[in-house]
Amino acid sequence: MRKLSILVCILVLALQLMGIFDHSLWTPDEPRVAEISREMAARGDFLIPHLSGRPFLEKPPVYFTVTGLLFTVFGTGNEGFGRLSSVFFALATIAVVFFSLRTLVGEQVAALSTIVLATSFKFFEISHKMVVDIGLVFFIAAAMFFFLLAYEQKLRRGYILFWISISMAFLTKGIIGLAIPAAGLGIFVLWRRDFSLIKRIWFIPGALLVLGVMLIWGWVLYDRGGMEFVDTFYVYNQFGRFLHGSSYSGGHVRPFYFYIPTVLADAAPWSILLIPAMITGWRTSTTSRFFTSWLAGGFILLSISSTKRGLYFLPMFPAMAALTGIWMSRFSVGKDAAWERIVLSIVLCIIWAASILIPVAYVKIGGSWITALILAICLVVACGIIWKSCRRHLPWAATLTWAALIMISVPFVFPQIDEIKSYRPFFIDAGHIVQGKRVIGYSLTETVEALSPFYGRFFVESIEQEDRTLFMQKLSAGEVEFALVLPSRLDEDLKGILETVGSRVLEINDDTRKQTQLWKLQTKQLMRRDT
Repeated sequence: MRKLSILVCILVLALQLMGIFDHSLWTPDEPRVAEISREMAARGDFLIPHLSGRPFLEKPPVYFTVTGLLFTVFGTGNEGFGRLSSVFFALATIAVVFFSLRTLVGEQVAALSTIVLATSFKFFEISHKMVVDIGLVFFIAAAMFFFLLAYEQKLRRGYILFWISISMAFLTKGIIGLAIPAAGLGIFVLWRRDFSLIKRIWFIPGALLVLGVMLIWGWVLYDRGGMEFVDTFYVYNQFGRFLHGSSYSGGHVRPFYFYIPTVLADAAPWSILLIPAMITGWRTSTTSRFFTSWLAGGFILLSISSTKRGLYFLPMFPAMAALTGIWMSRFSVGKDAAWERIVLSIVLCIIWAASILIPVAYVKIGGSWITALILAICLVVACGIIWKSCRRHLPWAATLTWAALIMISVPFVFPQIDEIKSYRPFFIDAGHIVQGKRVIGYSLTETVEALSPFYGRFFVESIEQEDRTLFMQKLSAGEVEFALVLPSRLDEDLKGILETVGSRVLEINDDTRKQTQLWKLQTKQLMRRDT
């Protein structure tokens, strides 16, 4: 392996392993995924995900299974053991991007694209959490690059690997794993007007493979829970999420333009470079047109969908990184225009500004000024050293400087964020108080339902808002010893009943976490003793 490839591998490995073991589960998604995976390991059932003892049928099992196996081997003593699944999928994605681009367009483009991808804000964030979407990113990236390598006659069995990869993408997050590649490839075929491609990609055998995987998963669902499981997964959670006006009520419904500002923020600081990359890239080569089609197809598809979140756009990040890397490589051969150099210089100035803004933000979240000063000195020195070494190569100056800022900042920033964001102390204390006794809750979030067993080792019998009367009856009956509630979801009558039949024994009440309370209730024995 060449020297540049080795250096990139070392840098990316360091970036991915940093900040994995030094903090608790962070909301909103990580507690739910961690608990589902823990329950998989505890049950020994690696097919049907469960949350708080109930089947969780929003997503297929692949990511949960990988994480559950890690918990089986290493235990849940440190959350980082579960995050290793995200590290694995992130490194696999980066490897696919690097080695594919090295084959297609050269080592320098591969190296620059890899660093851009690894240091993009949202990719770095999600690859350091237990989140299903990083698994989806890997399988879609693998599918798309296998397709491109086969199309360019660089990989003999690329089309076969493409169909296998999108089948695994379905088993990771459902139909969206099929829809994003289909949208991107549809635009590419229309752009190229190469309709013979449909025959060359083994469309019928490949489609039968995907259909077979979907039918097998459907059979597993039917075998475990009948048509209710099948309907919940396919109708409600798959098609319902996409269609406007459906019965889906899971939230995240946003306007069609949601991804325009969101992608600009989530792909920072490289999102600014997407404009020149797309302007110069779409007309230069088949490879650039392919990545543009991938990006455009995903953008159109997700913008049409009724539910939208920033992390849903992650499968397009490898395409964005590749376009950016291809554009950056123009600088090394003198093909850059004056306006392009100005744009890249602006991005570099923003990165330098971050060396001052990061320590200020560190103080804003509770860090000490002395530590912030040390952090600032380290960041400024790193910027100076890299600029002195790479001043004649703006793309390398920008990418290496941003990578260095991340590596220096994360050991300072992540533990400090955890101090104000962590729910771990509350739920560990709650577990010591509850000691295996019965706990009820009212209209709890999935986060609370997940953190209770993960940290506190107790399950909560959560009662939904439509069963408000049942909750009142359980509070008054004296058969339950504890109630876990979110005050923001209680009306005045329920608050009054709680104060009458119980006493608050534990509470979170600050600006950075959702207010949560544990109440000890009067049991029948205590009621008789009082009378």
